[in-house]
Amino acid sequence: MSVNCPSLSSFSTDELILKIIEAGIQINEEEARKFRENDVDGETVDCGLTEAMVGYLFDGSFKKQLKFQQFVRHYKENETIVVLEPVPVKVAQSTADLQPHPSTDPRYPTNAEYIQVAKALIVKYPFLRDKEGNGYETCVGEDSTSVEVHVNVLQSEYQKKHPDISTVKDRMARTFSWRRREIMEGMSVEDVVKKYPYLRTPNGFFDEIDRIHPSPSSFCHRFREGFARVLPNVLKLATAKSPLAKQYTETRQDALAEDLPGIDLRAGLIFLPFIFREKIEHYITMKEEDPATPFPTIQLMENDWKMAIIGRGHSVVKVDGMVVCQCTSLDEAFMTAFCMYFTFNITYPPHLKNTLTFLQRSIVNIVEEGDKPLPVTLLRMINLLY
Repeated sequence: MSVNCPSLSSFSTDELILKIIEAGIQINEEEARKFRENDVDGETVDCGLTEAMVGYLFDGSFKKQLKFQQFVRHYKENETIVVLEPVPVKVAQSTADLQPHPSTDPRYPTNAEYIQVAKALIVKYPFLRDKEGNGYETCVGEDSTSVEVHVNVLQSEYQKKHPDISTVKDRMARTFSWRRREIMEGMSVEDVVKKYPYLRTPNGFFDEIDRIHPSPSSFCHRFREGFARVLPNVLKLATAKSPLAKQYTETRQDALAEDLPGIDLRAGLIFLPFIFREKIEHYITMKEEDPATPFPTIQLMENDWKMAIIGRGHSVVKVDGMVVCQCTSLDEAFMTAFCMYFTFNITYPPHLKNTLTFLQRSIVNIVEEGDKPLPVTLLRMINLLY
C-alpha cells in the first residue's frame, strides 16, 4: 500500500472548494453556491462528474473546466492505492460456485429499480438533469469530440453525387440529441443547416420529425393518408368560395385522368387555410415576393398557381428570408415547411395557427407536452371536414 495525498472522497464540500482554490482555480461566490446547493463534495467528484456537470459548475469558463479536470486527475492518480493479495485458485473457484449470475440474483437491481433511483437522484441533485430538459435520450458514448466526427462525415457525404443514405441516417440519428440541445439553446437556423446539411433536403426534415415524434408509420405516410380523408370536403367547401377555385377547375378540366389525384391533393393544400379563415399567402408566396419572415414560407419559382397545382412548378422553403430547402412539388414543399416548425422549434404564427394546429393534431396526430385542448371554434371547423 502507498499513500501520496489524502483521498479525494474524504473531502467535504468546503474542504473540496479550499483544495480547488489551493490548486490555483479561483472560485467565485456563484460557483461556490452551486457546489454547496448540489452537495458536490469529494465523494461526488470521485464518483465522476460528466462534462455537462463540470460545465454547469464553471459555466462560461473553459479554462476553469479544464483546470478542474486536471485537479481531479491529479488526486485520482496520487491517492491511496490498496493492493490485495492474490486469492488461491482453489478458493477463488469455490467462491465463484457459490455466487449466482448477476442476471438471476435478486440482490441486483432491475431496470425499473435503476429508473426509480435515477429519478430520486435528479430530485436531490437537479444539476444532473440534462440542461435542455427535452426528454431526448442521449446516445451512449457521444460527446463533443464524437459528434464532431459524425458532423464531418455528414458534410462529406453531402458533397457526394451519390451519398450513402444508410450512413447519413445513422450519423443524423447519433447526433440527434446533441442537435436538439443546440436548437433548444438558440442556435440559428443558418448555423443549424450549415452544420447539418441534410436539413437542407425534404427527406432530411421528414426523417427528423420521425425522430422527434416517433410513430409506427412515417410522417409522410400519416400526412398523405390523413389528408386524403378530409380532401373531398376541403375541395367541396373551398371551391364554392375560394378565389383560386376557378384556376383549379380549369386545370382539372385540361388534365389527364392519371394526374387528377395529385392535382386534387395540391389544390386541397392550397385551399386548406381558407377553411380556417386564414390566408394561403401567409404560407405560399410567388416568385417576385420576398417572404422576409421568421416563419417557414414556401416561395413558388413560377408566378402561376396553375403550374403549382399541376405539380410542375419548383419551389423553395425559406426561414428568416433564407432559402433552407428546394422542393420539386408543392405538396413536398408544404410538408417540408410544416416539419420546419418542429425541427427548428418555431412557434406557430397567429395568422396560421388554426391551419397548422389542425395539421398537427388531426392529420399527423402529434400531441406535444403542454398542448392545450382545441378551442370550440376550431373544433367546429374541423367537424365540417369529417
